[in-house]
Amino acid sequence: MSYSFIRRAYLFFKKDKFSLRKKEFYKIVVARSDITAALKACELFLSTVKDLGDDSYFPLLNAIIVCYSRPFSKNKPLGPLPKKWHRFDNGRFQEVHETILELRNKTVAHSDLEIRKVFIIPKGTPVRKTGIRSEALGVGISNRALPMEIFPEIRATCFDLGRRLNVEVKEQLELLFRDKDLPQEEFELTFD
Repeated sequence: MSYSFIRRAYLFFKKDKFSLRKKEFYKIVVARSDITAALKACELFLSTVKDLGDDSYFPLLNAIIVCYSRPFSKNKPLGPLPKKWHRFDNGRFQEVHETILELRNKTVAHSDLEIRKVFIIPKGTPVRKTGIRSEALGVGISNRALPMEIFPEIRATCFDLGRRLNVEVKEQLELLFRDKDLPQEEFELTFD
């Protein structure tokens, strides 16, 4: 083997490794943004929603679930965050994380029959937990709600994950770009 072949192979491997590192960096930067959005939606929920019957309950719950779950879904073409980001040292945060992802998969991003059932409501039938009777033939749909008490825990889970992502973003930013000759203007991250 010639020296030039070995040198080209080394440079190709080094470039490919740098490209892979930049792709992982992209995923954690975008994940940090999504988790921050989930945290902000959770704070809005906690400051405005008073109970399960509040008109903002489901829209804000869905916003929290979508934003939080985004980094853990298929995301084309780079895929989800690595498995290490699915693990929490705090057992309660782990439970909350799994609950959020399950809710995303069964009721927010999809309408699984297991949870989203359709009910026929005959005229004169008591409407669930409202204290009123149906005035006409109608329909209802079941949905999964989370208890109000879990939202401070969701906020804490977002904060924990966001903190860890922030540390990783700062470390990777330094590793990738600290010693590079960079332009004096913002530039798009590329994977070349």
